[in-house]
Amino acid sequence: MCRLNIKAVAEGIETESQVAFLKECGCDYIQGYYYYKPMPAEEFAAELDRQSGKAV
Repeated sequence: MCRLNIKAVAEGIETESQVAFLKECGCDYIQGYYYYKPMPAEEFAAELDRQSGKAV
């Protein structure tokens, strides 16, 4: 198999079956509605704070 040594990002992923397929193929990064819906920057910052255990 030919390797280019670059990282791949799959965008717009919406289903668990898409995630499973991409993981099986060795995709490096997966993003999309499956993980989180689009949101305003302020809501995103609050979510990051929440996940890191910081009070908002």
